[in-house]
Amino acid sequence: MKSHRSPSTSRVVSLLACLPLSCIALGAAAQDFADEARFELRLSAFNPEANIRFDGTGTATDGTQSEDLAASGEIDSDGRWRPRGELAFRLSPRQSLRANYYDYRREQSWNFDGDWVDPGTIFDEVEIPGDPVEVPAIDIDGRLSFELASLNYEFAVVDTPRFQWGLGAGVTHATLEARGTGRSTGTGELEPQWETLDWKRDGTSPNLHTRIGWSPTPRLRIEAQAQYLDTRWGNFIDERGHFERGGLLVEYLVTERLGIHVGYDWFRLKLSDDYRGSFEAPPESGVGTVDVAGRLTGQFKVHGPMAGVTFRF
Repeated sequence: MKSHRSPSTSRVVSLLACLPLSCIALGAAAQDFADEARFELRLSAFNPEANIRFDGTGTATDGTQSEDLAASGEIDSDGRWRPRGELAFRLSPRQSLRANYYDYRREQSWNFDGDWVDPGTIFDEVEIPGDPVEVPAIDIDGRLSFELASLNYEFAVVDTPRFQWGLGAGVTHATLEARGTGRSTGTGELEPQWETLDWKRDGTSPNLHTRIGWSPTPRLRIEAQAQYLDTRWGNFIDERGHFERGGLLVEYLVTERLGIHVGYDWFRLKLSDDYRGSFEAPPESGVGTVDVAGRLTGQFKVHGPMAGVTFRF
């Protein structure tokens, strides 16, 4: 006796037979979607704020008496959108090359309307003889620019489908430039003056690198990066100091080849240098020659949000 199956029963049997194959195919596709691409290019808009801080300490002495000195000041600058780029090239499942580029530029103006200053009220501990003097009005226009490009080799110490931790080293090329123009109106005692400042440092230094990546889902990735260099390692600048950079990024893969990301970047350059000098005190003070020695410290910090697109090949 032959058994007969209805068309609907045959379709059900066929679907049940294809279900395991479909699950395997979908699982493989999801795994492929989460895999690292050979090339990754991130193009971002970076909106940084900058803070410049100066600190100075020292000691002044005339040979018999000494006085400790300390002063500090800072300048804040609002952010403007600047370009940022990052390129990753996988040499092997655990090895990669990573390049980063930052660009910061800002123009600022400072104005002082002038005033009368009594020298005897400047210092509480020391009485300085003399009549009040007129300080002229001053206008200063300045521009600060900072470019940073780095290339790092990275080896994945930990490499799992969802978590990666890489360590590496590379080189960083930095350009720090400050330009300024200052004008004073002059007073009854002083002539109007005009001065310019043009300061630039440009060099390359080795750096250390680390990166942590986590993929809670095939489409979502969270990544943190950090770099560090000491100014004595290369020829970037003569002053002692160090550079630190950290970044956090959240990325969503819209397709296998295209993603969008948001994040926050922070970096700081800190420099210090010793100084020494002397000056002659006013004759009426009876002090004579005063020797001054100490240390100046400068800090340039940039931080802000970023957003952009990711291309995977």
